[in-house]
Amino acid sequence: MELDSFAEHVKADVKKRLGAGWRVAVQKIDKNNGVIYTGLCVSRNGEQVSPIVYINDYYDTYKNGNATSADVADYVADACRKKRHTVNMRYLLDYGNVRSRIVYKLVNTEKNREALEDLPHKAFLDLSIVFQCTVEHKGIGSASILIHNAHVKLWGVSVEELYRAATENTPRLRGYELKSMEKIVREIMQRQKAGGQFDGDGLTENIGCGIPMYVLSNVQRTEGAACILYPNFLKDFAEAVGGGFYIIPSSIHEVLLLPAGITDDGKECDEIREMIREVNDTQVPEEEILSYSLYYYDAGEEKVRVCA
Repeated sequence: MELDSFAEHVKADVKKRLGAGWRVAVQKIDKNNGVIYTGLCVSRNGEQVSPIVYINDYYDTYKNGNATSADVADYVADACRKKRHTVNMRYLLDYGNVRSRIVYKLVNTEKNREALEDLPHKAFLDLSIVFQCTVEHKGIGSASILIHNAHVKLWGVSVEELYRAATENTPRLRGYELKSMEKIVREIMQRQKAGGQFDGDGLTENIGCGIPMYVLSNVQRTEGAACILYPNFLKDFAEAVGGGFYIIPSSIHEVLLLPAGITDDGKECDEIREMIREVNDTQVPEEEILSYSLYYYDAGEEKVRVCA
């Protein structure tokens, strides 16, 4: 059974399990970088917000013989029967209500060129800054709503106004977390050792090589590559490490910072770019790829550029 047929089959089973008063629909959701997910939109009649249950992973489980379509329908129906929390979305109509909740994130321009036609955005090198409105609710936690051109038209604001608001809000709402790669590896080693799964052959030797690489993300570790946009962050980091540094795009969630002087010739930069390509192609999910470029922060010019 193909994914589309599987989705329709599960949809029909969920409707039977939930009965009257519920709506169930299959939706195709455009994720980052043109990746499309299939989900079930399930809601009670009269609800303003309909949660979406993505079924791609369940489909893989079904194909592997580890679950039936009935099992998936049981899970979805059971989750929807549990206590639900509604969010009043009318506050989105007034820009005054949402300005303090607008944040930004970074996406790859080329991979999202079609989607960007419907999104207010601002260019940043070969990337694009897009905007979200964060939603906080005691019952459902936090979520983000992507801001489209229709929102901007409704609010009567410009992209520059969105950028000003996001520049104020994103550091405040999402913060940042900066750790040395050595510290992160040691933390992983400690957790593995505590769990009885530790195999440190070669690791201690690698982290002792003295390469001062740092991992930058936000506190939530979600879409944290945007931390490089925080006012004065890159300038302050350059002062702390004593000069310019490379920015390696690990994913949309984080970047690696490597002080210059470690890689001071074209050959080594080529090696880093090759590493970026290999990791993107083999380790990073398509929807989480940020860029294949290597970036450099020039401390003298206080500016980021793409390494040629």
